[in-house]
Amino acid sequence: METIEVKKNKEYIVDIVDNGFEGEGIAKIDGFTIFIPGAIKGEKIRILIVKVLTSHAFGKILEIIEMSKYRVEADCSTYKRCGGCNLRHIDYEETLNMKREIVQNLVKKNLKTKIEVKSTWGMGNPYHYRNKLQFPVGINKNGEPVLGVFAKRTHEIIPTEHCLIQNERSNQIAKYVLDVIKKYKISVYNEATHEGLLRHIVIKNAFRMTIAGLIDSVMVQLYPVQLAREMCAKFMANDAENKK
Repeated sequence: METIEVKKNKEYIVDIVDNGFEGEGIAKIDGFTIFIPGAIKGEKIRILIVKVLTSHAFGKILEIIEMSKYRVEADCSTYKRCGGCNLRHIDYEETLNMKREIVQNLVKKNLKTKIEVKSTWGMGNPYHYRNKLQFPVGINKNGEPVLGVFAKRTHEIIPTEHCLIQNERSNQIAKYVLDVIKKYKISVYNEATHEGLLRHIVIKNAFRMTIAGLIDSVMVQLYPVQLAREMCAKFMANDAENKK
């Protein structure tokens, strides 16, 4: 039987036999491994090879010929470009099964004693659970300040006003920080010129921390100090209003 040679920029029809650690689909062409982001185990897909290495290659989806029953419409408008999430195109319950299988395979591979990995505990509401937000700040093509997340494998910033996995309060603060940057014309780092003051914002959210402590921990990294006081006044006022 003739061996099929995997070549860059060539199309192939493959069966997805597994998913990797980051959720990427795994296919085999005559035993040669192909990684395909966005593919799901059990699917048949037409792919384009975009990179070939000695031991494996990478492909991208051109057409889903046979779709997995676990494929869902991603609930985030920037999901396909953003580098923050990998599994939003897969049913949540199935992602829990995938994670259990990954750990089970590692246990079987590395331990002599047989151990059965129990089902992954899921969240009742798998949204807004992260307690730390870190967004890069930069300049867009129009010369305007922009804040958000890096596109996959690039330093292009995708504007993000509402991230589904970040804490709601963190999202609000990040949006306000961008407004403050524009209002006070705060110097923002420009990767092209390597000039500018503000390059990242970091927001940490502790459920038992007071809002004043939270804002102070965020804004102490910003300039000038009076902006931190302005933010504290705004968000503490909002909290007081919500408790009425």
